[in-house]
Amino acid sequence: MEDKPASEINPSSEQPRLVSLLEIAKTFLHIGFVSYSLAALGEAKKALVDKKNWMTDEEYLNGLALSQLLPGAPTVNLNTYIGYFLRGFPGALVASIFFVIPCFLLMVVLAHLYLNYNDIPLVSSLFKGVGALVVGLVLNTILDLWKKGVNSPQLTILAVSGFIMVYFLKVNIISLLFVAGVVSLVFTFLTFKVPRWKAIMDKKFWVAKKSSPRAVSAIKFEFSKKKYVVMLMMVAVLLIINFAINFINPTYRQLGNTLFGIGGLTFGSGYAMLPFIQDAMVNQYHFVTDKEFGIALALSLLTPGPVTVISAFIGYKVAGIFGAALAMANMYLPAFTFVNIISDLYNRARKVDKFKMVITGVVAAFIGTLWAVIFKLTGSSLVDLPTYGMAIAAFGVQRFTKIDTLWIIIAGALVSLVIF
Repeated sequence: MEDKPASEINPSSEQPRLVSLLEIAKTFLHIGFVSYSLAALGEAKKALVDKKNWMTDEEYLNGLALSQLLPGAPTVNLNTYIGYFLRGFPGALVASIFFVIPCFLLMVVLAHLYLNYNDIPLVSSLFKGVGALVVGLVLNTILDLWKKGVNSPQLTILAVSGFIMVYFLKVNIISLLFVAGVVSLVFTFLTFKVPRWKAIMDKKFWVAKKSSPRAVSAIKFEFSKKKYVVMLMMVAVLLIINFAINFINPTYRQLGNTLFGIGGLTFGSGYAMLPFIQDAMVNQYHFVTDKEFGIALALSLLTPGPVTVISAFIGYKVAGIFGAALAMANMYLPAFTFVNIISDLYNRARKVDKFKMVITGVVAAFIGTLWAVIFKLTGSSLVDLPTYGMAIAAFGVQRFTKIDTLWIIIAGALVSLVIF
């Protein structure tokens, strides 16, 4: 990869720099602490685009699109992609690990308390309050993404259509992404081939608006065969080590290989994986009971990070801390592999205007589906005046002040304990 001249990257002449792995680790550790549900998308953008200027809005949205097209938890995929964007394979590895460390450690602690003492009296009150906070934080994320990614008549059509397909027609995410891609391709064809359509629609709005002049890409992707081959070798080593551990004994094999298959073959979101995890872990291998699975799900919603951190609870019960780490690794390793293999090729292709326009349309459709998420969260989490108040307060404080999200969550949790 070769850096382009600063004049091509940043009008303000600020030189792009190589982001250190230590900086990546600290940044993604913080993102992991404050990322509840889909609010993780907003936290990554706020930290990496708005504050640190490590990426532009367009580059971030391209990563968001790729995270939806791959299997696994989209929030983990996105952070893996951003790490790769910044420092290649080492950046992807560091970003992925440090993003999931907070939710992993918290889940292990909560699993230990539940499995050993069988009583967590504060969980219900905390869950109620944190659930309300998540609604406010996710709403803020959606508004920010909409402002950057849905800014033309064509993109608005795709976004609204995405919402209707998911919320009213119950279309699965794979079908939605396929339809969005086809429609976006048609719009792209019309833009290039039909002058009248172009005259009506083409006002430089099809591609996301440019970022602030201060925005600097730490690394501009340039395809390198040597680095690509080295990355493939490193991924292969990780996979070999992982499967060698999985086959140490039958329990590891059942736990690890099953979660690896679910993580590699399930598209859509972490929620789409839950039925498969429950069937395998409860019904097939009897690692946990239905009641324990329900408790694990509640705890996964209480902790930051993706809902698939439920795998750490199951792994902890089966084989302690090592089992929890093994379960989490197999849950996310397939998507980690895909992101590393595809990212260079994806970024090479996105330089083509027509491909870029299609991806922009897919992103718009995905952003539209987030409104379905917020409506569902509102119905399940906002059940009385205190929860509505907490959601509104979280939204207002995050949107109109510079208070860090971590302090919003800590304060909200304490308020939740008092109120509920």
